[in-house]
Amino acid sequence: MAKVGRFESDPRAGTYCQIKLDSGEKIVVNHAKGGFKGGPLTITEVKWMGLASGETLFECDLDGLEGKALMTRLRPTSVAPDSAWATPLGILVAQIQDCHSLAEVRARCAALRTAPTPGTP
Repeated sequence: MAKVGRFESDPRAGTYCQIKLDSGEKIVVNHAKGGFKGGPLTITEVKWMGLASGETLFECDLDGLEGKALMTRLRPTSVAPDSAWATPLGILVAQIQDCHSLAEVRARCAALRTAPTPGTP
């Protein structure tokens, strides 16, 4: 299973978490505004020993309809509302934390985008 790092908060970068996949590849899940606020939520590949970012694997604006629908669909009911796992960052990390490689993360992100929203045909 992937090694999930700590949830870090930076006033300039927002809230983020680095994940080391079983393949040795690393990704960063970032919520630019952090906490329970809107704004962009991204997953980015980390290259060159963490000094450069690579491909953006997932990007979602939580202020838009797609982002709001995604958070509504994925929001866990089994975690405390004030837990870090109940934040948009925690919700997205929970969705990908069992991925073994970048290819699996890409596939999981594609599935998140194409999953139906509750109440739609």
